[in-house]
Amino acid sequence: MTRACIDTHALIWYLSRPKKLGRAATRRLREADAGRAEILVPAIVLIELTLLREVGRNVIGAPQVEALLAAQPAFQLQPLELPQAREFALLDSLPDPFDRLIVAAARSADAPLITADTLIDDSALVETIWD
Repeated sequence: MTRACIDTHALIWYLSRPKKLGRAATRRLREADAGRAEILVPAIVLIELTLLREVGRNVIGAPQVEALLAAQPAFQLQPLELPQAREFALLDSLPDPFDRLIVAAARSADAPLITADTLIDDSALVETIWD
């Protein structure tokens, strides 16, 4: 079974505006919906969603992510663990700490990252899935 990590904005769009997803991202997420792929949701994504809501952004919150995790076994919460912290230390070329942690999560899981973030894609620090 294939697997991938998902970035915060991709998860928001998957749950609220799926038409914004790229073709390859949509394909991988449909595979997960059908039980043919696993999607890892880095724990830091829940923190970023909370902070976005606190500054007034109208985005999904932790309850929607928890409901997804409960309803869809292909989506798994990826806890923040020591291998991610080690990867984080190697990624100082990414200025945003959330990007660093999410890329670290994908790298520590040896999984591509579903993201439209061009800075992450251009960095070549992790394989990305979008279009």
